[in-house]
Amino acid sequence: MKIAEQGTISSKKDRGAFCPSIRQLSDGTFVAAQDVGSTIGSCDHSIEILYSRDGREWESGGLLPDGTADGKWFYRVPDLEELPDGRLVMRATRFEVGTTKLFDSDEESVARGEALLYWSEDRGRTWSAPRIVPVDLPRDRYTWNGAGARLLRISSDRWMYPMETFRPKGSKAPVDQKALAVFSSDKGKTWNELVVVADDPTGRLFWWDQMNTFLPDGRIYTMFWTHVSGTNEDLPVHWVISEDEGRTWSEPKPTNIRGQVCSPVALPDGRLAAIYNYRHEPQGIRIALSRDLSHFDLENELVVFDAHAETSRNLPGDQNFLAQHLQISFGKPSAILLHDGTLLAYFWCTSEGVTHTRWARVRYG
Repeated sequence: MKIAEQGTISSKKDRGAFCPSIRQLSDGTFVAAQDVGSTIGSCDHSIEILYSRDGREWESGGLLPDGTADGKWFYRVPDLEELPDGRLVMRATRFEVGTTKLFDSDEESVARGEALLYWSEDRGRTWSAPRIVPVDLPRDRYTWNGAGARLLRISSDRWMYPMETFRPKGSKAPVDQKALAVFSSDKGKTWNELVVVADDPTGRLFWWDQMNTFLPDGRIYTMFWTHVSGTNEDLPVHWVISEDEGRTWSEPKPTNIRGQVCSPVALPDGRLAAIYNYRHEPQGIRIALSRDLSHFDLENELVVFDAHAETSRNLPGDQNFLAQHLQISFGKPSAILLHDGTLLAYFWCTSEGVTHTRWARVRYG
C-alpha cells in the first residue's frame, strides 16, 4: 500500500473540526459532513456540510440551520449515504446541552442523546429538519448515540441504524454498555426492531464504535474498539458477523490489531482493509489488510497519520478512561472505495495546534 495523494478537508484556527464523513456521489462529485466545535468534548458542536468536484479541494456549504441555535442540543458525528433515487440521507446524534461536557469522567456518564436522520433532495445543498429515530430503551437507565457507524441499507426497504449505549448524565443506574442496532422495514420511516449486536452480561467488556461493511457475499461485518471496564486496558479489536441481514450476530472474536476505533472496508479482490487508531508509541492512524477477517498483515500496514511527528499528546490528570478520551488529538478514521478502485481514507487530527480534518487516497496492491 502507498499514499497516492493527501490533503485537507477543512482547517480553521478558531475552531476544531472532527469526525468527517465523505461520499463520492453517482455523478463523481463529492459531499462531506463533519462536526465542528471548540474541543473534542465541548457542548458547542454543529454539523457542517462540504462539497468538492474531485475530492481534493473542498468548499464549505455552511452549518445546518438547526446548529446549536436553540440552546438545547449540540450535534455530532454525521454520516452520509446516497440513495438510489439520488437523495441523500445523513445520520447524526444530538445531545442535551444541560451539562458542561459531553463526557462526565467523575460520574462516568454521557450526556443524553437522540439519534437523528436528515434528508436532502438537492445533493446536500439543503436539508430537512432532523427526524428522531426512536429506541425502545428506558431513558432513566440509558443514553445512546450512533458513534459514527454507517447507516446500512441492507435491501431497498430494510435499513440498519447502529448505536451504542451508556449511562446517562445524572443516572444512578449501573453502566450497561452494549452495541445494538435498530431496523426499519420501510426505508427509514419507522423503526420497530431492536437487536443487540454485542454485549457482555458481566459488564466487564465495552463494545465501542461499531464500524461496519458489507462483504462480497452480502454478510455484514462489524468491528469494535474493545475496552475492559473500569481500567485503561483495551483488548485487541474484535469483530462479529451477521448472515441474516442483522437479525442475529456471531459471538465477538479478536483480531490481531491493537487498536481502538477501527473501520473495515471490503475490497473488490476479497481482502478486507481496516483503518484504525493506534494509541501505542509511535501513535497514529494505520491501514492493514486481511484475507481471513481476523489476521491482518501488520508488517506491511500503512501509516496515514503519524501523531508523533505532527502533534503533542497531553496526558489526563487521572486514570479514568473517559478523562483519557478527552485528551486524544486524532481519531475517527474511516474510508470508502472510490469509483477508480482506490481507497479514500479520512479522519481528524491536530497539527501545529489546529484540529482539522484530512483525506488520503491509498493504492493497495
